[in-house]
Amino acid sequence: MPRETITVGGVIVEPGQRAYGSLYAGHLAARTEVRIPFQVLNGMADGPNICLEATLHGWEPMGAEILRRALLQVDPARLRGTIYCLPLANPFSVEFGGSVESTGTRVNPADLLDLNRVWPGKRENAWLTEQMAYVIWTEVLSRCQYLVDYHDGTGACDELPVAFPHAIPEDGAVQATLADGVGGSGGGNRLTSEYIADMNGKIRAMAEAFGSPVIWWRQTPVNPAMISGHCLLNGIVPLVVEAGGGGQIDFTIDQGVTCTLNILKHLGMIDGEPVLPERQLMVEQYVVYRSRTGGFYLPESGIALGVEVTKGQLLGQVIDPLTSEIQEECRSPVNGMIISRRIKMPINPGGYIAHIADLDSTIWSRENG
Repeated sequence: MPRETITVGGVIVEPGQRAYGSLYAGHLAARTEVRIPFQVLNGMADGPNICLEATLHGWEPMGAEILRRALLQVDPARLRGTIYCLPLANPFSVEFGGSVESTGTRVNPADLLDLNRVWPGKRENAWLTEQMAYVIWTEVLSRCQYLVDYHDGTGACDELPVAFPHAIPEDGAVQATLADGVGGSGGGNRLTSEYIADMNGKIRAMAEAFGSPVIWWRQTPVNPAMISGHCLLNGIVPLVVEAGGGGQIDFTIDQGVTCTLNILKHLGMIDGEPVLPERQLMVEQYVVYRSRTGGFYLPESGIALGVEVTKGQLLGQVIDPLTSEIQEECRSPVNGMIISRRIKMPINPGGYIAHIADLDSTIWSRENG
C-alpha cells in the first residue's frame, strides 16, 4: 500500500520528499506574524513518526544547528516513517535577547512565559506562549510516537552531548499543578505499572542509543506542563538531550549530529548501526553548579569537557573586575566528569559554572570498544 501525502501548516509533503514551512500561531500588536518554522521529511516506506524539536529556550540555539546538519544526511527517498523537525520552536525567544546568560532569553519576550512550562497549551483565553504550544501539539507532536527535545549549555557554557531521560517514577506520580501561573492542573496518579515499565524501557533504550558519554537517569514526578511530561501522559516516548553551547560551532555540534542519527538508526528509520563512544555511563546524580556571587569568572587551566575531577578540586574563581580580589573559589562538590563548563567571563549570581556528572552515583556503564 503506497504511503500517503502529509499536510502540515498548509504545506503538502509527498512520500519521499522534504518540505519546509511554518506554523501560524497568531500575530503581535503591530501585526507581526508569529510563525514557527518547520521541516518535514516524509519517507517512502512505513516507519515511526518522530518530532525533533529545539530552542524551546532561546538562549539554547545550538540544537537548531545540530538538526540542520543531521537532516542534510537523511534522504527522504530512503527514509522509513516521517521526521517532523521544529528547530526554532520559540522564535521570538531567539530573535530578541542579549541579557540572560550572555545571549538570548529563556522565555518568550511577548509574555515572559517559558514554552517548556505551558503544555499542552490552549487556543482560547490563552497567552501567546500557550497558543504556540497548542499549535505545535495539534499540528505536529500529536502525530508522533517519539520526541527528542534539544537543549544546550546556554550562551555562557559549552557542553558535551548528554541524555537527560525523564523517566516515570515507580509510583506513577504526576505533579498536581502547572507552572508559571497559567492555570490548569495535572491528573494525579493515573499510570499503571505496565505502562510505566513499557515507557521507561523505551526511554532508556533511546537514551543508550543516543550515544552520549553520560546519561542522567531521573525518575521524578511527571510534570504535565513540560513537553516531555505531556508526552509521557499521552503515549509519546520523549527524550531530553543537551549538546553544544556558548553560541559557538565546535566539536560538540558534530557529536550531536552523530547522536541524532543514532536515534534514527535505533528506531529503524535509516540504515546503519549507532556510532557509540568507547565508554558510556549512566548516573543518578548530576550537579548543576552555580556561582554565589558576580564578577569576572576565570577558569582553572585543564578544566575541559570530559575531564574527571575530584571532590574539592578548584574549577575556577570569580574575581572583582576592579580590585582583582577573589570573590569566590568554585570547587567541585563531587567526584565527577565535566559535562558543561563556563566559557564566558562575566558572571552574575546564579550563573552556571559547570554541569558535573557524579561518578560515585554510576548505576550502569558500557564499554563499546
